[in-house]
Amino acid sequence: MTTSAWKNSLLSIMERVGVINLLQRTGSNDRNSLYILTYHRVERPAEIPWLSEADINVTPEMFEEQMKFLSARYHPVSIEEVLDAAHGGTPLPGDAVLVTVDDGYRSFYDTIQPVCQTYGISPLLFVSTAFVEKGTFWWDKVYQIVFLSGLNELDTPIGRRSIATLKEKQYVLRELLQALKNVSFSQLTEWVDPIHSELVHLSEDQEHNTVTWDELRELRAKGVAVASHTHTHPLLTRISLEEARREVKVSQELIKRELGTALPVFAFPDGKMRAVNQNLIDMLNSEGFELVFLLQDGRARLHPENRFHTLPRLAMWPDQTLPQFHLRLTPLINWMSS
Repeated sequence: MTTSAWKNSLLSIMERVGVINLLQRTGSNDRNSLYILTYHRVERPAEIPWLSEADINVTPEMFEEQMKFLSARYHPVSIEEVLDAAHGGTPLPGDAVLVTVDDGYRSFYDTIQPVCQTYGISPLLFVSTAFVEKGTFWWDKVYQIVFLSGLNELDTPIGRRSIATLKEKQYVLRELLQALKNVSFSQLTEWVDPIHSELVHLSEDQEHNTVTWDELRELRAKGVAVASHTHTHPLLTRISLEEARREVKVSQELIKRELGTALPVFAFPDGKMRAVNQNLIDMLNSEGFELVFLLQDGRARLHPENRFHTLPRLAMWPDQTLPQFHLRLTPLINWMSS
């Protein structure tokens, strides 16, 4: 038995005998904390071969299993309830959980929101506004250029590369994504868009991979909250502070113009330590944001005496079992993350 299989077996036993439930209860009376989950895409990889599997967190079946579990064993809360508690209003219920989703893939409209609605969960969707209506994110276009163009060699901004084999394609894709994250959005699209238009030919359905403003308005009417994830999804530490400020302001202005209101909440692209610094935190504070979401393990804590909070979120992953999912939603997560 592999180490992974052994751990999964042990966790399954711990779940069956109630050990993980006991761990959960040790923090269930804390009314100023919550677990924040992060998803990007909920899909079956075989059904969408024109998109990379990298951003798929779980299958629809796994997502429904997790949401059903949350509705039965935890207290899902909305971002409005979190903001109210952060302002010193009604404390959160014990075992509070907020479900968040990044980017604005079409799977939110098709799968995530309907499942959440079934189980009485109010998700928070962070959108990168430049891609609303556009159909495909730039990183998915890069994937399609490398994997769907049919070429054996490709001229790229980092030189000519062989993409004849699967291994070469995977390596070049990683190289390109890393390199393009370090250039401006205009420089990025200057290479990506023309070559994608020339080499990649998709059906109309395959081109519809992001939500539209009309779909977002429909989702808002169903109780979905929408907030800023920047305009063009850059790593904010790789651009100037003023460029970062413009990214945030343009995104907020578009959300307010299209949806009527813009919440004072923001999620960093990437969200890990490399994508965050104190200057950016201070800038977001000065722009009137109240809750800023990272992508780092840990249980989030509210301090009602503070106007501004940075909050960790738990990233979901495809091979996570339900006992693993449950274990991460216990106070043990703070020990595990440290």
